[in-house]
Amino acid sequence: MHSLTPSDYTERYVDVATRSLRSDQRSDYAAELRGAIEELIEDRVDRGEPRAAAEVAVLNGMGDPEGLAAGYADRPLQLIGPRWFGTWRRVMRIVLWSTLPFVALGVAIGMVLEGRPFWGVVGPTVAVTFGVGSAIFTVMTLVFAAIDRGGAAAEPWTVDHLPVLTSDDGAPVSRAEKIIGVVAVAAAVLGLVIVTVPWFWPGAGTMSVVNPQLWPWSLIVGLILILAGTIVNVRARAAGRWGIGVTVATAVIAVVWAALIVGLLMAGQLFDPAFVQFLDLDRDAQLVIAVCIVAATIGLTGWSVYDAFRRLRRR
Repeated sequence: MHSLTPSDYTERYVDVATRSLRSDQRSDYAAELRGAIEELIEDRVDRGEPRAAAEVAVLNGMGDPEGLAAGYADRPLQLIGPRWFGTWRRVMRIVLWSTLPFVALGVAIGMVLEGRPFWGVVGPTVAVTFGVGSAIFTVMTLVFAAIDRGGAAAEPWTVDHLPVLTSDDGAPVSRAEKIIGVVAVAAAVLGLVIVTVPWFWPGAGTMSVVNPQLWPWSLIVGLILILAGTIVNVRARAAGRWGIGVTVATAVIAVVWAALIVGLLMAGQLFDPAFVQFLDLDRDAQLVIAVCIVAATIGLTGWSVYDAFRRLRRR
């Protein structure tokens, strides 16, 4: 499939309208919806209207595609009412993904600088991040509910709200996804710098989270893998296709990450001994942390590989 442009309104509309449906419903509904749109467009064209203008008018008249999908799947959008639900969900995604990673990172850094032990860092980080996320969710939901109950008119939906598609697996590249992508890469680089670079810790001297014997290769290899993953995904989006090469490259990068982390951890070479001593972790605590890291690494790697092949299959 060619890369879709901002003027490919029908395909973008169909993609949004079918994205939330089950796989066994998606193709039938997409074909049915395309046919209905084409009939309405042809009717306007027969009356002398330019095709491009007719397409825009038809889609604007049909309204938000997410609402259509909910009706087709018999899954009403009733949390705050269908008129505002689509807008609420889009805004919620952008705000949460743009806020919570930085909240978690800031709290974690603050707890570490206070000299807290490992679980003294994890507990407050999880609690504060969850609390902030819950507060954002609650406040925004109440605001939208008040707007909905107050009878305020929602902004009329138009084709300008449609995300542009650039991949043949049907994945949209919306503004929210671009923000999430930039934030994710920035957070990954920042996190890598924090754990690999030797820092001065008040009351403990200079040390790093990762074994200083690995410096500076720990940082260099980590940046290379992050850059490689970013390039693979950007090139796939730019080329408008998610092929076997991208799938294999994504899987290989994920497996290399896992092999390095798990291998160094099993060999007892992942963490700086001074950092472990600074946290005052006994052997049981170290074992629990190692098991959690291995489980999380394997889980994330498995998901990355699965998601890569899932995209290929969808194509």
